[in-house]
Amino acid sequence: MNTDARYIFWLLDFLAHQGVDTDALRSAHGLDDLKSMDMPVSSRTHTALLLDAMEKTGDPGLGLKLGYQRSLATYGQLAFLMLSCSTFREANTTGLKYQNYPGRFSGHSIITTFSEIDGQGCYQVNLNEDLGPLRLLAVEELLANIMATARWVLGQPLPVTRLRCDYPAPKHASEYRAIFNCEPQFDTPVIQLFFDAAVLDAPMPNASPQSARLYEAMCAEHSIRRMGGNMAWRVWPLIVKDPANPPNADQAAAQLCCSPRTLRRKLQSEGWQYQQIIDRVREIHARRGLSDPTLSVTQLAFQLGYCDHSGFLKAFRKWTGITPREFRSRLL
Repeated sequence: MNTDARYIFWLLDFLAHQGVDTDALRSAHGLDDLKSMDMPVSSRTHTALLLDAMEKTGDPGLGLKLGYQRSLATYGQLAFLMLSCSTFREANTTGLKYQNYPGRFSGHSIITTFSEIDGQGCYQVNLNEDLGPLRLLAVEELLANIMATARWVLGQPLPVTRLRCDYPAPKHASEYRAIFNCEPQFDTPVIQLFFDAAVLDAPMPNASPQSARLYEAMCAEHSIRRMGGNMAWRVWPLIVKDPANPPNADQAAAQLCCSPRTLRRKLQSEGWQYQQIIDRVREIHARRGLSDPTLSVTQLAFQLGYCDHSGFLKAFRKWTGITPREFRSRLL
């Protein structure tokens, strides 16, 4: 997936402030001709640029800084849409709906979902295994940027109550406390950021419903144009709508106005099979559901379309290597 040039421009400026020779970086990565905000930058170039930035800065906490200090301008129309929403709940829903808008890792290599659990809002970060050495940077950037975005939109810090990270404590773990205002938990089975859900219905200081409708149309057009050729992305919302009763491949193809053969061929070219997408959606929902102590494992199994506990148990062990109860005990 391509990256918007507006982010690359900002990234180069950010790195220049860190003392990096960005003229050399531009030349090394073929960015000398990058002069327009509308010019796409390939994911390969973006990845190589970030790897180079990690090496040249020598900063293990680079991801946190990139996320927390990222300019609002890099989000284009999406930023104006979120700022125009009536409540933080609406802005949150909108931001997640168009999380692929910036065209980087979000919505592709990283999928963020949201739920309310026992009076708390919960962002859950779900990763595909294609990030390689950029995994930690990408996760830290996303988590820190949730904090920065909430601050822009709400006009105040997000009231975080808990942060869980599925990796060992990094050397720069002390930097987390300043950004998230809580003691992070590391080596957990899932990546989750919790906050006081009371803030979800807080009125927005810059609410403008008419502006929101205008920016929504712009974001929808941009998102469709960017992802229209990505069949897995088009299939995903059909399954998310009801993971317990997803359409079969033929029904999905009909909804997407293509033949079943075309659907299978395009998914295969993107590295997917139809059932894999169903399983991925169910795994994400399962991990999130097990964070809710009020929901029994049997209830969760039925919600995800399994007719008995044993079927869900077998699937969950395939996804994670442990049982649902073991997963929950590690969380709670």
